[in-house]
Amino acid sequence: MIEPIDQAALVRAANALDPLPASVARLATLVTRKAWSLKEAEEVISLDQALVARLLRLANSAAVGSSRHIATIEDALMRMGIGVVLSMATGSSVQRLTKTGLPQYGLSEGDLWRHSVASALAAEAASGVCQTTVPPESFAAALLHDVGKLVFVQFLAPGLLGYVGKAREQCNLEIAEAETEILGFHHGELGGLIAQHWKLPKRLVNAIIHHHTPEQGEDVVCDVVCLANVVAKRVGAGYVTQPQELKVPRDTLERLELSRQGVETMCVRVQSRLDGVLAQYQAA
Repeated sequence: MIEPIDQAALVRAANALDPLPASVARLATLVTRKAWSLKEAEEVISLDQALVARLLRLANSAAVGSSRHIATIEDALMRMGIGVVLSMATGSSVQRLTKTGLPQYGLSEGDLWRHSVASALAAEAASGVCQTTVPPESFAAALLHDVGKLVFVQFLAPGLLGYVGKAREQCNLEIAEAETEILGFHHGELGGLIAQHWKLPKRLVNAIIHHHTPEQGEDVVCDVVCLANVVAKRVGAGYVTQPQELKVPRDTLERLELSRQGVETMCVRVQSRLDGVLAQYQAA
């Protein structure tokens, strides 16, 4: 018989994770506002010298393909765009955390980080193929969408997560469905708690919670993250047990005004950039 989950203890474990740098939370909050200025973003970034160094290094890297030397925060923001900068800042902060192996989810050391970066690149690629506007915070939300798995693995007994794996394989369930069936809630919901602990804005929290159920999130960012998760898996950056995990929900395609050919274009773009961007993070 499966023992009931101590949800209060699980929440405490989520809240025990190291906080994100204040600059990341402030930048994320700024981006989700209806009106913000480049000057405001520059001011937030300038208060974090480590972030400034990483930003300028990336802006001048081959991965970005800059044709001229970028020497200021303003030039880097103009070159890369605020969504990419927010994703980079977030990724630099969680890189060490997400490189942990999660064998209970079929993920070896570094696999979750690779999937996270691939998802962020997919969200970025979506902005070039979707007819619907892709909000810039989608990139960071895509990068963080699986963070709840980290606490599940740290807190729950391996045998318990083994039941989740069996439910996926034997009952033909997707991961969030299997977790809900066995544990009572899923990694997206736990990830939402972590995002709240990190003081990220509600829109990012909502997208992390609903990346498997975008129709419930009622926001385009949820659809973008759902799409990005599938694209990352389709390029080999993720663990797949069921064929449906490689399919983008039809409703998501319709809400994003994206064709299936557009999804294939995204896969090609992510595949071509993934190793270069991972190497750039390594250098940073």
